[in-house]
Amino acid sequence: MSKKMEARRVLDDIEKNHNNSWYVELYRRNSKNLDDIALLYRGTKVSYKEMFTKMNKYAKSMKQLGINVGDEIPICMSNCPELIYIIGAASIIGAKFNIFGDAFDKDYITEIINECRCDVAFIEDNKYKKLEQSINSTNLKKIVITSLSKSLPSNCNLDNSIDKNHKCLFVDKSEEYSKKSNKNISIGRFEEISKEYTGNIKDYFYYGNLNEEFSITYSSGSTNSSRPKAIVHNVRSFITMGRYHDKEVSGSASMKNFVVEALIPTHSNTDIICGISDSLMQGSKLALEPIYDKDFLLDSLNFYGTNYVTATTSFWVNIAKQIKYNSKYKDIKLPNLLVPFAVGERLSMGEEKFINSALRKAKAGTKFIPLPVSPVSISVAGGDCEHGGIFWTLFRNYQNLKPYCKNSNHEHGLGYFNMVETAILDEKGNLCEPYKLGRLVANSPCTMKCYKNNEEATNKFFVIDSSGKTWADCNVYGYKDANGYVFMKGRIPETKDSIPMFIIKDAIEKDTKNIMSCEPIEDNESNLIIAHIEFQPNRQKNIKFIMQSVENRCVKILGKSVSSKIVFRIRNYNESFPLTGCGKRSINDLKREGLTEKCFKPLITNNDVLFINGFEYLEALNNTNKHEKK
Repeated sequence: MSKKMEARRVLDDIEKNHNNSWYVELYRRNSKNLDDIALLYRGTKVSYKEMFTKMNKYAKSMKQLGINVGDEIPICMSNCPELIYIIGAASIIGAKFNIFGDAFDKDYITEIINECRCDVAFIEDNKYKKLEQSINSTNLKKIVITSLSKSLPSNCNLDNSIDKNHKCLFVDKSEEYSKKSNKNISIGRFEEISKEYTGNIKDYFYYGNLNEEFSITYSSGSTNSSRPKAIVHNVRSFITMGRYHDKEVSGSASMKNFVVEALIPTHSNTDIICGISDSLMQGSKLALEPIYDKDFLLDSLNFYGTNYVTATTSFWVNIAKQIKYNSKYKDIKLPNLLVPFAVGERLSMGEEKFINSALRKAKAGTKFIPLPVSPVSISVAGGDCEHGGIFWTLFRNYQNLKPYCKNSNHEHGLGYFNMVETAILDEKGNLCEPYKLGRLVANSPCTMKCYKNNEEATNKFFVIDSSGKTWADCNVYGYKDANGYVFMKGRIPETKDSIPMFIIKDAIEKDTKNIMSCEPIEDNESNLIIAHIEFQPNRQKNIKFIMQSVENRCVKILGKSVSSKIVFRIRNYNESFPLTGCGKRSINDLKREGLTEKCFKPLITNNDVLFINGFEYLEALNNTNKHEKK
């Protein structure tokens, strides 16, 4: 059966046999394993049966507070069991949820809550004070104050736990804040309200269908971190993605009883679909991690014995540094870590080599793949929140019957589910031939419905090719090889005259022995390109030799005109790259830094290398340009 025919068969089956709400799908898929563990939270274990019972209690409380079919519930919470119960309860009564971040612009948060047009919001106590001003400007009638402490084990001693440095986050403030206003109620009181509901299950249970809106989450905020775009997904996105992760469809091993860690901030669709929904759809044990901190993740992986986790490339680089060079973790072993997944930003070959060396040191995955077989290596995925996480390359290229990249330096492309259709378009909207660079576009049932209240951005997101076919834009340059694998190269520049930064990045990163990663930034003030470089650890002592090689390679690959505009900025081991709130490398912070005294240009004369200050080089370059114009 061809890939298209197989995709059509599965999609038809979803339409026929899974045309229902998220909760109905989740219950059906786990009805035979109700006694299995569904949720893990700091020593607390919640079975699937207990989880569904809680969801139903919360549904009754919601109904008692007046939440109805189609209502959009505003939520600002971290990964914790109560979030799962709220999402499940919303599905039971036919409501949808809008999860926003506490770091959003204050006025934007007020807009979000008011546009939800729901009388009830769920706000975590740790976020309440920060949001209080925004909340007071809304029309809310009830604010349910949740707490990370609600589901902690009764014998939990924070002073002796992995959370001892974050214990203030686990102090229950819900009762205190509930007394500040008659609008506020604690999560404990909210649960008790379920007893006041006198209706029966038929009065509140909503069967639902695939085409109904279910989630509003937010883009990563790479361009506007204070006002990221609101992304609307239908139930179809959740159920289709869950179905395509089934082993008989995906060809991957079963994830049943795997410990899968939900780590990414909850206002990201990646966390809700790929972290939470997919895990529960597969009968996994969902480990809920409320602390999103690159320096804490390794402790969390070790605590839960995590088998599978999705984190940004920057987080994985930091974990690798801890494993290899932090004395606290010199003996740490991660035998349970079978699938370390890098998302959100491109993984360079230098970063991949470094991360894999750390995973070998920590003997990652050896519980499943014993030594002397090599421990598992980092996996990569591509896609974005708008597309619902369309690309999937579990275990890199191992599922391919003919692994064409094996034992070669060829870059690994991204495979994707049969339900996904991808194309590379040129500037005129024509399909590109294999290996021809162009705009990557894709379509799938998991693609978002729209950006909420943003018709202009929605229309820009959906592009039409030369044949009149509509595609969802990935907004990146890419190409396909002869086997159909996708290679994403980098964001498309905002202006046509700009040099695609990935071309410079590729040229510099070819030296994987010495260079871990590079981030070139256009500096509008100086008109220079500042290439921020992080060396492989312990290689910086050879800086003259390395930079001579880098400069020569840039001239050879990019030409003298482009390479003359490039100056370099070395980021040392401790400094590394600044990160955004979502854990990705912050391009905006690098742009704000601009040209500084730390920038330099290597000048090669008589086989020697001299480093000239970036400002001095800029002055010399400007004088040369003036002279040439005359």
